Amino acid sequence: MQKLQFRTIKMTSGKTAMLKAIPLALALSFGNSAYADAEAPQAAQTAAADASQSILERYGITDELLKLGLSSLTYGDQQVEHVKRSIEVDGENHESEVFLVQSTDNRGNIDLRIKYDQAKLDEEEDVIAKIEAITKIEYRLKDYMDSYDKSSLKVNEISPNHVEISFNYSKYGLPQDIAYFRFMHVTLTLIDGKPSTMQITNKGESFEYDDYHVADYVQDISFDTLVNGKTVVKEKTIQAKGQKGKKSVNYMAKLKPVAFYDDMLGVLVMDQELLSTVSDPRIREEKVDLDRLFPILGDFVRQRGIDVPLPFGFSVAYRNQDMDVGFSSFDIMGLNLDEFFDPESSIGTVNAESYSLRADVNILPFWNVFGYVGKVNVDAVVDAHYTGKMKDVFEDKLGVVGGKLACAAVASKGVDICSPGELNVPLHLEYDLVGVGTTLSVGYKEFFASVTASYSKTRLEGNDQWGDGILTIQPMLGYQFLDYRAQVFVGAEYQGLKPTMEGNLGYIDALGRDFTYNVGVELNKWAYLVGFNKQIGKNLNLTALYNKGETRSAFTLNLGYRF
Repeated sequence: MQKLQFRTIKMTSGKTAMLKAIPLALALSFGNSAYADAEAPQAAQTAAADASQSILERYGITDELLKLGLSSLTYGDQQVEHVKRSIEVDGENHESEVFLVQSTDNRGNIDLRIKYDQAKLDEEEDVIAKIEAITKIEYRLKDYMDSYDKSSLKVNEISPNHVEISFNYSKYGLPQDIAYFRFMHVTLTLIDGKPSTMQITNKGESFEYDDYHVADYVQDISFDTLVNGKTVVKEKTIQAKGQKGKKSVNYMAKLKPVAFYDDMLGVLVMDQELLSTVSDPRIREEKVDLDRLFPILGDFVRQRGIDVPLPFGFSVAYRNQDMDVGFSSFDIMGLNLDEFFDPESSIGTVNAESYSLRADVNILPFWNVFGYVGKVNVDAVVDAHYTGKMKDVFEDKLGVVGGKLACAAVASKGVDICSPGELNVPLHLEYDLVGVGTTLSVGYKEFFASVTASYSKTRLEGNDQWGDGILTIQPMLGYQFLDYRAQVFVGAEYQGLKPTMEGNLGYIDALGRDFTYNVGVELNKWAYLVGFNKQIGKNLNLTALYNKGETRSAFTLNLGYRF
């Protein structure tokens, strides 16, 4: 078989050619769809799947044919495709055209190139990154196993030789960055038992794509049947109307196969003139890097109809936590003060605010690891119950009369240390924060479960020593609203605080030594958790959590960016 051979072509300046063209354009022409499959009860869903499969088999329709509206890369392993597009923004028209050249090796690895004539590109646009992103979506959609909603499948037999099969694309199992395709409705026409045309429309449901608000979208595909019986796309036309801000936008793209390279049939040329153009050695090219290291096994999972989040992320978080702290012992600078301050009658009110910056990566589709740094500000008020024990100390040393005189003398200075009372001690402390963590998650249709564990350490500002680490665990169960790209969840939070609070506030001049403390505390380590997450566009997400326990409450806000 004749296969395409590639080599990287450089510009005369020595820099790799930069392609300029095609934002909404190619985006709407390449693959599109939604999130991570949700099902009705299992028995009903299985019945619907069997029924739809039976209908398709009756008319000789394969899943590969239905996916031709999603991904051009399903045409064949070796192919050349021509893309011509125009976009009119507020009356100003921009036109460009490129070739997409695909080659697949024996192991299934795809080499994809964008080839172009610089003179046929709109100079005002520089969107090579967008074109690469769109073709990567095509690659991800190439082997999706469940791309349409089986329960929506309908057949209209207009005549014995004219049949229309309609369905909706599934809102599940489709990547988050093309979620708008869940609005699409498909009508497939068969003439004399062979696929003739396919039309994809947005059913009047407007959607957002990048900076565009798309009101009307129509994709028309005409098919051809090769001599070996294989169905291929003869031509694909996309028209979209909408707005960018307050400016009107009209978009049109025409995609046409130029040549197929088949093991049995050899080279099948669909347009000799275009093939001669793309074969010109003066044509420039860009290689599209389709494969990403992370998440490992990402493609394997996607091909089974499960969406995988973008692998890398940064986020900023704010947390505000209130705690009511009970005490079991007081040890200050090595002295046990339980006789002077009753731990069981004392209480501490603590407010902690933290600000953190986190970076994370999905190692596997279900396994995320992260690290974070931040600051913690603590404001605490300790209401310690003073027992008046100094009266007994004075009387033991000075006798009853001497003790009373000593107490009176101290009281005359404005300090009554011989009578029980409440001692109010305010504290303000600032800490540095570091930590690492991991999340494991699983999902089925709209439902998901996850557990996150993190290990944090804090250091009092101005000190060199880090305190003991704190283990936090958050198991959660959730439900996702696919049409709104939002999730809600419930769960619990464990904070592995030690039963003692130890620390060193540093050297105190008046004492001539470091001020150390070891205070026994009583805290409930578990709290309930509720929250939600909302995806904003393709890359941003906002998360809010609320915790409520016997001894603490907290809320957390997190704004993240994934890429």
